[in-house]
Amino acid sequence: MHTTRLLLMALALITLPACGGPGTATPGPAEPVPGPTQPAPQVQQPYVMSGVVRDAAGQPLAGVEVWADNTVYFDMNVVGTTDAGGRYALDLPHNVGTWRAGAKISRPWNGQTFTFTVYPDDRSAFQATTGAVRDFVWRIQGEYDGGVLGHPVNVYFGGGELDWDSLELIFTPQGPLIDDSTAALFNRTLWGGKVTDVPVDTYSVSATHAPEGTRAAVDVRAERDSLNTPPPQQARAAKTHYGARMNLSVRGQ
Repeated sequence: MHTTRLLLMALALITLPACGGPGTATPGPAEPVPGPTQPAPQVQQPYVMSGVVRDAAGQPLAGVEVWADNTVYFDMNVVGTTDAGGRYALDLPHNVGTWRAGAKISRPWNGQTFTFTVYPDDRSAFQATTGAVRDFVWRIQGEYDGGVLGHPVNVYFGGGELDWDSLELIFTPQGPLIDDSTAALFNRTLWGGKVTDVPVDTYSVSATHAPEGTRAAVDVRAERDSLNTPPPQQARAAKTHYGARMNLSVRGQ
């Protein structure tokens, strides 16, 4: 009997902390702190065009102008702007015809404001009755729809002996590109008197040619609205009626 009582007391002492007495419970694991999340995919709804706009790195973009353009009626469109998470949703009227998605983004740079077309992942027209999800990605260089997204650089002859067929220009970015991304130096050859697909930025520009198979330096000078500095020459894009442009002249030595 005495032994039984001792066992019961021992069991009571062992099980007492499990009853939740103050200061005796073992704390559970801490709740995870939620990190930044990407916008959730939009759901297709009738009479709504919705989606998300991102940059080339996959980050959502706020303040992008997005529209749905009616394919039957002239100048009938619904316009909206992306929120802080890059999301948008446009309510479509119950009119005949189909709709196509479009978007543009404006960014200040070097005292000017540049506007870029932002292309949807699906350019096909859709019925308002079904609605559509159209996501966009803003890219400032690379191939798209038979062309390129970067701006052209006009290259003019500045005199001297110059082998145009072997001319090569080297562009070294002097800071972040207009979309805040970074880029390493790159080389471009001429096509039709131009260099193509150059993102908006300020560059240190040099050039070489190989008239006899051996590469030699060529003088480069920024022209017109481009920045002109002592060698190594620096040049930058400027806004024109035809979009962003850079103008250079090259001279053989």
